[in-house]
Amino acid sequence: MAKIDDLIDKYFQTKQDELNDYTENIDNPAELVKMLLEFTDSMEKPQDFADLKLLEQFYLKHLPAETLVFADEVLAIHEVILDFYQFMQENNFLTKKDYLNALSFLQKNKHTFLSKMMDEQVWSREKKKRMDEMNQEMIDSLPPEMNDFFQGLNNMFNQEEEKQSTDNVIDFPSDYQEPKSYAIQLRVDLTGYKPPIWRRVLVPFDYTLDDLHEVIQNSFEWENEHLYQFMIKGQFYQPDTGFIDDFGEFPPQDTASMTLGEVFIFNKSIDYIYDFGDDWQHKVKLEKVIPYNELSSASSKLTGPEQLPICLTGRQDAPLEDSRGEEAFASFDLDKINKRLSELS
Repeated sequence: MAKIDDLIDKYFQTKQDELNDYTENIDNPAELVKMLLEFTDSMEKPQDFADLKLLEQFYLKHLPAETLVFADEVLAIHEVILDFYQFMQENNFLTKKDYLNALSFLQKNKHTFLSKMMDEQVWSREKKKRMDEMNQEMIDSLPPEMNDFFQGLNNMFNQEEEKQSTDNVIDFPSDYQEPKSYAIQLRVDLTGYKPPIWRRVLVPFDYTLDDLHEVIQNSFEWENEHLYQFMIKGQFYQPDTGFIDDFGEFPPQDTASMTLGEVFIFNKSIDYIYDFGDDWQHKVKLEKVIPYNELSSASSKLTGPEQLPICLTGRQDAPLEDSRGEEAFASFDLDKINKRLSELS
C-alpha cells in the first residue's frame, strides 16, 4: 500500500498545473480529488491498475453511481483518468503493454461512461439527493433576469406539453417575445492553455449547434477541415454525414436538430471538440440572454440583429489548424474575425 500512497502523492505534486486546468472546469474540485483517492484506494497493489475487470468496476459502475459532477464536467473526469494512467506508465508503475490495454478500454468505453454518468437510473440514492440539491443551488445562483427568462421558457414548454399540440407551434406567454427576438452571449475557452485562449461571441437564440460550430471555427480562425462534436449531459451531437459508426446504445444526435435556445435553457455550459487528431477541446459557457432591442448593451457598435453573429472580444492568439505540438499561432485580430463572421449572416 505504501507504493500506492507514494504514487498518489507524487501525482498530486507533479501534476498540479494539469489538475488546476481540470478543476477550472469543475464546480466542486474536491470531488475530483476524492475520485482519484477512491480510485487508488480500490487497488491493493500497483499491478491492480492493469486489471481491466477492476477498472471496469470503478469506471463504469462506481463513478456513475457516486461521483457528484454536472453534465458539463463529466469529460474532465474521463480526461483525468487518462492522464493518471499515462503518469503511471511514465513512472514505471505500469508496463507499456498494460497502459495501452487500459487506454484502449477507457477510449472504447468513453461514450458509455459519459452517458452513464448522467443516467439517474444508475445513481445511488445519496447521489440523486445531492445532485438535486446542487441543481437547485445552481438555479438559485442565476442572476434574477436570467432566472426569470428561463422560468418563462420552462413554463412555455410545460404549457405546450399539456396542450399536446400537433402543429409544433409554440405560443409564448404574453410577456415574452418570440425566441428569435433574443441573442445569447457565450464565452468559448480553448482548454489547456495559460494564459487562457478565449472568445466572447453573441449569436441568435435560434441558431443550431451546426451554426455555433461555424461561429467557433471563424472566431478561432480555423478552416473547418476536420470532424467535430458537442457533448451535452453525456449525449454527443455530431453533424449528419451519412456515415454510420458503432456507438453502441448511445449514438450521437444530429447537430442540426438542436437550437441554442433548447441547449442553454437547461445547461450553463457545454463541451465542443474539434479535430479528433489534435483534439482541441473547448468549454462553451452561457453568460447572458439579451433581447434584440437591448443589443447595444453588449456593444455600442450593435444596432440590430442583422449584425449577428459577432465576436465581442477575446484574449490570446489561437493555434493554427493542424498545429498541435508545433506552437504555431494566428494573431488575434478582432476585425478579421468579424469580417469572417459577417459572411455567415
